[in-house]
Amino acid sequence: MSNDELQQFLAQANVAVLSTVDGRNRPHAAPVWYLYEDGEFIVSTGRGSQKHRNAERNPAVSLVIDQRTLPYYAVMVSGTAEIGEGLSDDDRLRLATRYLGDDLAKRYMEMVRGTESVTLRIRPAKIVEFNGRAGR
Repeated sequence: MSNDELQQFLAQANVAVLSTVDGRNRPHAAPVWYLYEDGEFIVSTGRGSQKHRNAERNPAVSLVIDQRTLPYYAVMVSGTAEIGEGLSDDDRLRLATRYLGDDLAKRYMEMVRGTESVTLRIRPAKIVEFNGRAGR
């Protein structure tokens, strides 16, 4: 896949899987929404969530974004997560709209309004693409 095609794929609203390591050195993987901006992935999570606590202890993370229809395709990212302030209401709405559409995003925002969150800004150290052979 060309760099332009990779950028277009990462701009799509695919649910990703974020992997972190917990305090007992066990893997923890969870589906997440993300924004991809300026070569970095931005994930919003609740303050004190397992993802947040794990990234505080060990910022090494991996993120897998895959296309689950034929032809199968995946991007596997290894990198470091930097913890930052939660998304602004505007950015949180933009993220929700990306995955839910306008109407559901507004209802989602009503449900999460006032909840504390942080961002995990993931800087890729390595990106590996997988082009599945099935269905080709």
